[in-house]
Amino acid sequence: MNYSLLPLNARLVMMVLLVMTTALFLSLALGNAKSWQEISWLDVSGEGGIALLTLVWIFFLLVSRPPGRVTSLLVSGLSFFMFSALLDLLDEFMRYPQANWLSLIESIPAPIGMIMMTWALYQWHQEQLTLNAQLRRREARYREHLQVDWVTRLYSADYMRVQLSNKLTDPNSARLAVVMLDIDDFDHFNRRYGDAEGDRLLREISELILMNIRQTDLACRYAGDRFILMLPDTLPATARTLAEQICTAIRHLAFKVKESGEAVYHTLSFAVESVRDDDRVEDLLGRVNQRLDLARQGQG
Repeated sequence: MNYSLLPLNARLVMMVLLVMTTALFLSLALGNAKSWQEISWLDVSGEGGIALLTLVWIFFLLVSRPPGRVTSLLVSGLSFFMFSALLDLLDEFMRYPQANWLSLIESIPAPIGMIMMTWALYQWHQEQLTLNAQLRRREARYREHLQVDWVTRLYSADYMRVQLSNKLTDPNSARLAVVMLDIDDFDHFNRRYGDAEGDRLLREISELILMNIRQTDLACRYAGDRFILMLPDTLPATARTLAEQICTAIRHLAFKVKESGEAVYHTLSFAVESVRDDDRVEDLLGRVNQRLDLARQGQG
C-alpha cells in the first residue's frame, strides 16, 4: 500500500474524521446511556462490523488513489454511509427521547451516500476505459513484439534507435526532445534484495513511467536500470517538467519487498537533450548519456 498518498488526501482524511466525530458528538449530546443489560450485543457486532468495514474501504481508497474528483466522490459517499452506520451502532448504547430528531434521520445519509458512490463508480469505469484506450492506441502506434524487453515490457534500445532515426530524417519533425532516466543506487538494491526483486522494481517503475507520459511519447529500456523517452514536438522546458513529474511519482512509490514486506523508496536521476541540426542517433544518445552521468555525479 502506498501510504505516501495519505498526505495528498489530507482533506479527505479530515472529512472522514469530522464525520466520525460528529456522529459520536450528536449521539452523546442528545441521548442517555443504556444499562449494560439493555444492550443487544448481537446487534452491536453486526452494526459495528458494517461501520468498521466501511472505514476499512475508505482507508484502502485513500492509500490507493491520488486526489481527484472520483476519489472525492467515493470517499464522500462512503462517509455518508458510515455516518448512518455509526448512528445505527450508537443507538445500541444510547437511548433517545421519543421526539428526538436524530433517531428519525439516521437512515437518510446512507441512500445519499449510495447514490454518490454509484455515480463515482461510473466515473471510475469511464476513467479506466480512457486509460485502456490510450494504452491500445500507444500499442498500435509502436508495438513490435520482437523488440520488447522481457523484464520491463517496454521497447528495447534498438527499437528506440530506429524510431529516433526515423524522426531525425523526417523534415516535418521538429522540437524533438530525449529524456534519459536512471534509478539511483539500483546496484545496492539488487545486492541487498536479489535480482528477482530488482526485476520486479524495474517493472513497477516502467508502469509508472508509462502512466506519466503522453500518447505520442515513446518509453524504452535503454540498458540495466536506465530508461529513455522520445518526446516528439516537445521543448526542453516541457521535457524537463515531464521528467520531474515522473521522478516525483517514483519518489512516492513504496516498493514492498516480498519476503519482509519492507517499504523501499527510490529516486531517479535524469537528463534532457534536444535535437540539433544534422544530428545522428548516436550523437544524440551520446550527449544525453554524458549529461546524465554528470547529473549523477552532482555536476549537471
